[in-house]
Amino acid sequence: MYTQEAIDVLKKRIGWSDLSSGLPFVLSDENLTAESGKKFNWYHSLVLVDNIYAAVPEVEMSEEDFNKYLSDIRNQAVLSVLTSILDTHENYVSTIDYSRTIIDRPTLFDDAIGYSLAIKMIEMFVSTTRTNFNERSAKMSYQSLKVELEGAKNDNGHFIAKGIVYKMEQSIKKAQKVIFPYKIVVNDANAW
Repeated sequence: MYTQEAIDVLKKRIGWSDLSSGLPFVLSDENLTAESGKKFNWYHSLVLVDNIYAAVPEVEMSEEDFNKYLSDIRNQAVLSVLTSILDTHENYVSTIDYSRTIIDRPTLFDDAIGYSLAIKMIEMFVSTTRTNFNERSAKMSYQSLKVELEGAKNDNGHFIAKGIVYKMEQSIKKAQKVIFPYKIVVNDANAW
């Protein structure tokens, strides 16, 4: 269990970068807010608002709708990460309020949120129904985008390139180790 206040703290951690933005409008202050100093394009260089605007299903989306869309996908990334780190862990207790941990240690969640959103955006780039130059570019480089997402392994099953999915999984495990530390349990009274 965690409060809306804890969710709101995480939503403000990472923001959108308007670097190289060729958009016909500006991003809202809410979408630019990045209390950690990190931007989503830091997790993958393709996660720029220009690319997202070119891939959204609605052609020529209004400023208000696009800002709401960016806010919504950031919110979804936060909720998804909270589920992955807390709700699905074997030691999670639904009656305990984890809000204080989230508010006091928000950096534990930063990387997982950033990678989660980057994955969703790259998946959108690959599957967009928009017919434009960006879609053609994404379709031509489908294989390279798939490697960016999933990585590549050699014949022995060892990674030769670690993808974003792997990085997100590692950031989730890292946060879980801090929130749910391993406890040493001795089942035998006498070892001798």
